Order: sequence, then structure tokens, then C-alpha cells
Amino acid sequence: MTSGSTTADAAVAAEPGPPPLSRNREYNVLWTANMVSQLGAQGTLIAYPLLVLGLGGSAFEASLAEFAIAGSRALAALPSGALADRVSRKTLMLVSEFGRAAALGVLALLVAIGHAPLAAIVVVAVVEGVCTSLFGTADQALLPSVVPSSQLADAVTRNTARYYLATIVGPGIGGFLYGVQRLLPFVAQAVTSAIAFATLLFLRLPAPPAPASSPEGEGEGEGEGADRPEGTLQAMASGLRWLRGNPAVRATVLFGTAFNLVFSGLLIAVVVMAQQDGRSGAEIGAIGALVGAGGVSGALAAGRLRRSLSPFTALMVLTWATAVLVPLLAVVPTGWPSGLVLGAAAFLAPTATALVAGHQMMVTPDEMRGRLAGLIGVSMGAGAALGPLLCGLLLETVHAVPTVLSCAAAFLLIALGVAVTPAVRAFPALPDNREHPSGS
Repeated sequence: MTSGSTTADAAVAAEPGPPPLSRNREYNVLWTANMVSQLGAQGTLIAYPLLVLGLGGSAFEASLAEFAIAGSRALAALPSGALADRVSRKTLMLVSEFGRAAALGVLALLVAIGHAPLAAIVVVAVVEGVCTSLFGTADQALLPSVVPSSQLADAVTRNTARYYLATIVGPGIGGFLYGVQRLLPFVAQAVTSAIAFATLLFLRLPAPPAPASSPEGEGEGEGEGADRPEGTLQAMASGLRWLRGNPAVRATVLFGTAFNLVFSGLLIAVVVMAQQDGRSGAEIGAIGALVGAGGVSGALAAGRLRRSLSPFTALMVLTWATAVLVPLLAVVPTGWPSGLVLGAAAFLAPTATALVAGHQMMVTPDEMRGRLAGLIGVSMGAGAALGPLLCGLLLETVHAVPTVLSCAAAFLLIALGVAVTPAVRAFPALPDNREHPSGS
């Protein structure tokens, strides 16, 4: 008995682990396509308002294009998630990049011929927002199909670094190209979307698992109509029911949304404060660059940190440290010093994101992953849209220091909520992958 057990243990130990992410072809194809796409999107993020202003539009009209992208992306997230669970996710990503390339190409042509009305700019922005939502939900739902569960946290960390890297590089490229010729940022995004489209053609996916009779496991597949395909509205409703029935996932989505709402509003408030203090454009731009640099640095350190922290501890460190750091914005000079404070908070985010998002993906059935990604997209999009609006109202009514302290109080409430929520306290850790490192 003992000898047989020893032999079996030795055989298990001798089994090769999964290849590192650096040698995972499908993950690298997916990562590269998304990185190229995000670089283009971050470049036009600053180019839209510059274009409207350059064509004689008002500041309010310039904000409409930004609102169109954020609003359409948030509104499209839920149906995008339902769609990603019903059709080929690779096809959705290809369609979204083709649509984005076509829309941006049309806008570049309109700018070239000197006829780019505000309505056309807003329509293109809406198309871009919808395509971004389709691409993002499909990409997130696909990740567990190309990465083993033991490497999900590493993959999420790399994806987080990808986002922060795009926020550092993309706006600078977009601003430079606009300075050369105002149509160039839109040409560049059309080209990057075409490159992402071509890259995705090389993506090879495993056959999807056979769907269960009911995504929620409630026996709904029995009786008349069991073979009837689920409609988009039904899929959205079933996704909401699934989320409601999973306390740990539900709690982390709610806390993540609240954190994103306050942080995005605070970032806008810091930029406005710097502008009111007469800081130069370079100093104001440094704020965003430092936030991005903090996120990239945090992503590089997350591989080591996540192995020494539980998900609950990582969330506690992130929320409490942010609650302590934010009041400093009321006393440090605006410009790059405030960027350093926000960058320090951003440094802590990738570790918590990797641990939480990795678990969310692992426990979500494949046929529900698109819906979960859509729900997260809606909640995060709503937070990103409402945060700047609320902080803007605070700046108009109570001015800078009370606005910063209000954000600090909000982060304190989030930290207290994380500390006392049983579902978060019991949040399980992901499988460790120390024996077979991912190469990150």
C-alpha cells in the first residue's frame, strides 16, 4: 500500500506543468491584439475633444464625444456579455475591430475633406464605444479558455499591466499625431484596429464545453421548450440571477464599482485643481502618466505580492492604504506631486485585481463568463461616468479641499465595508503555481 502510494505520488510529481505564459501561443495572440487595440483607443481618447475644439466647437460639445464613448460602452456591456455567451467570442472580437476600423476610417476621411460635423463625430464615438464593449467582454470571457486556472492570476496581472501601459503611451502618441495633422490619431486607430483584426485571425481556440441544460443549474432545461435557445434578454436576466446567487462575486463587483467610481472622480478633480492652479499642460499630463506608471509597477510586483497575500488581505491593503493616501492630496502641491500620490494608490490595485478577477473567472461557468464580463462592464462603466460628474459638482459647490476629503471619506467607507463583509473575508485564494511559474 505504501509503496503503491509512493509510486503514484512520484508519477504525479513527474507530470509536467502547463507551459509558462511566455510560451502560451493563444494567450500571447490575445494579449497582443488587445494591446494594439488599446493603444489606438487611448490615442483617440484625447484626440476627440481636441478635434471638436479645433473645428470651433465649445467645451461642452467637446465633452459630448467623451460621454458618447463612455455612455455607449456602459449601455452596451450587458447585451454584449449575453451575446458573448451565445455566439463565437472570437467572431465578436473580429467584428468589433472591423467595425472600429471602418468607423475611424470614415471619420479620418471626413476630417481630410474638411467636413466633419459634430453629429458625425458623436456617431463614430458611439460606434467605438459599442465595439469596445463587444471586444472587452469577449476578451475577458475567453481568457480562461486559453489559460489554465493555476495561471489565471498571472494572466490577469499582465492584462492589468497592458491597460496601464496603454494609458501611459497612448495619449502621448495621440497628442503628438494630432499636433502633426489632426486626422492622424484617427488614421492610427483605424490601422491599429486592422492590425488587431489580422492578429486575431491566428487565434486558435479549443472547442467550447457542452452547455448545461440551464446556466444556473436550476433544472430549467426540463419539460416543454427545453431546447429553445435563450434570447438576449433572457440571457441578461439569467446573468443577473447568477450574480445574485454568488455572494463572494457579487460583493467584490460592488466594492470594485464603488472604488472605481471614487477613484475616477478623484482623478478628474486633481486634474481640475491643477488647471485652476495654473499648472502647465506638461505638469497636468504627468498626473495621468504617474498613475499609469504606478499601475505598471504594481503589475510587475503583483506576481510576488499575490503569493504572500490572501485576496481579503490584498483588498484590505488597497482600500485602507488609499483611504490614508488620499487626504495627502489636500496638502501636497498640484501637478506631479499629486500624481505621485495617485500613482502610489494605483500601485496596489493590480495585486487585488489579479486575485479577485482570477477567482471570479475560475468559479464562473464558461456559458456565463460573457454575462459576468458584461455585468462588470456595466457597473465599472457607470462608476467611471458618475465619479467625474459627482466630483465635478463637489468642486463647483464646496471647492477643492472638501472634495478631496469627501473622496477620502468614501474610500474609508469602502475599506470598512470590505472589512466587515463575510463573503469578502472568506474569499478563497487561487491555486498556487509556484512549482510551474508562468514566466511573468
